[in-house]
Amino acid sequence: MRRRRIWIVVLFALAAMLLARLFVVTRDLPGTVTAAHFETLRADHPRMRAFLHRMPKGGDLHTHLSGAVYAERFLAWAVRDGLCFRRADMTLLPRPDGAAPDQPCGPDPSVVPLADAVSGPKGQTTYDLIVNALSTRWFLPTLAVPSGHDQFFATFGKFNAATGGSDWDQTARRMAEMVVDELKQYDASKVQYVEFMVTFFEGADRERMTQAIGEVGEPAAMLATLQRSGLDAAVAAKARQVAAIVAHIEALRDCAGDATRPGCGVTFRFIAQVNRNSAPAAVFAQTALAAALVRAAPGMVVGLNYVGPEDYRVSLRDYRTHMKWIGFLAGADVPVALHAGELWLGLVPPADLDFHIREAVEIAGARRIGHGTAVGFERDMDGLLAEMRRRGVTIEIALTSSDVILGVRGREHPIVTYLNAGVPVTLATDDAGVSRIDLTNEYFRAARDHGLGYARLKAIAHTALTHSFLAEAEKDRESARLDRAFADFEQSVREQQPASAQFAAVLRALLPLPLPR
Repeated sequence: MRRRRIWIVVLFALAAMLLARLFVVTRDLPGTVTAAHFETLRADHPRMRAFLHRMPKGGDLHTHLSGAVYAERFLAWAVRDGLCFRRADMTLLPRPDGAAPDQPCGPDPSVVPLADAVSGPKGQTTYDLIVNALSTRWFLPTLAVPSGHDQFFATFGKFNAATGGSDWDQTARRMAEMVVDELKQYDASKVQYVEFMVTFFEGADRERMTQAIGEVGEPAAMLATLQRSGLDAAVAAKARQVAAIVAHIEALRDCAGDATRPGCGVTFRFIAQVNRNSAPAAVFAQTALAAALVRAAPGMVVGLNYVGPEDYRVSLRDYRTHMKWIGFLAGADVPVALHAGELWLGLVPPADLDFHIREAVEIAGARRIGHGTAVGFERDMDGLLAEMRRRGVTIEIALTSSDVILGVRGREHPIVTYLNAGVPVTLATDDAGVSRIDLTNEYFRAARDHGLGYARLKAIAHTALTHSFLAEAEKDRESARLDRAFADFEQSVREQQPASAQFAAVLRALLPLPLPR
């Protein structure tokens, strides 16, 4: 009798647990069905990609504006603007001032108008070669360009002339065109938020500030020198220019006239980027200007980042100094996202692999880390991951970029390491135009190569908003918008599934047993 009572209690407990689980599963039936349906697509990559294209993806927090634009768009603008083309190294060039009508690109016969180069019987061949040179499309190593790393970083100098003009108005208009072009693509891919990295301080202001510093000295004295040299006035002028760019963008989007127009569904902000491979005085001046611009243009420029190859000689030499400068200049009020650990064994000596991510977090105070590929080489990796989790430091994972630049893919990539350690993870494109991808592709790679399921991908989409540099009220609005988008998406998936598939999805969620799909 006593044994019978024990069995009855056990059965009642199991039934209660099953009912509680059933309540949880059926309360979110659309999500349960959607997750189960996603698993059926693992052997059908085209359908998985189509599913992920339609799935809401939150935001892209790590994208360089110039590298995001596809080569075809740059070429169309370059032809329209009458730019020149140098065949020797496949580089776009501005037209020389005062060029003669019969020599619009100057006396060098190898430099011709781009429009002429891509026209005529061989125009398509030339066009294709230029697209390849301005991106990593069909890249194969050669003696001249031995690695994806070198091809990737060489592209920026080749298309740079198409990113702006000879005066500020031309540059502002082109930047607006670039942003709107990207917003349309994000909108089509169900991405609702993006932070574009942009270099705001170039030319006269940066040079004047760099010269004012002179010999590098103590950071507080250097900052005081910049302030005496007109830092505040330069930043105020730049903030007005940023506002003018935003006005250009909104005029092109014309969302007030029709909020359903392509691109109008995407919220955007800017991150001021600093070239880490400049002379020390130039890096300090750029960092000071960028931090001051974030403070002067709230709601438009929301953070700063260091850019340029982390493995270059100057960056490696000055890395620790740079981290101290960022911590000093950004303080607690300027959000910082840093490229750190975008390295791998063999690219740099071992001594340069084991501290970059930690110092970006602990010295520079970075709230987000871009790439972080070399975390396995860091001293006390587990301690670093625990510290990142404690601080809520987010890792911006760019799977294709790590593959193209570093040759790191599949199980070599640490995305699962970060996820298992509880570090917030987002997926990012880095330079979609150069890599010839979109954000959907990064979600696809995460699912295909690393086995991430629907629930995990959905959480990653939310992380992109909760760890953005938006103000808290704006985060709440964007997160609520994403919740609605997922509810609509999951309901649409559920409605497309037969009753038998929905029933099987519930059973699969309830029972820890493999069920036929």
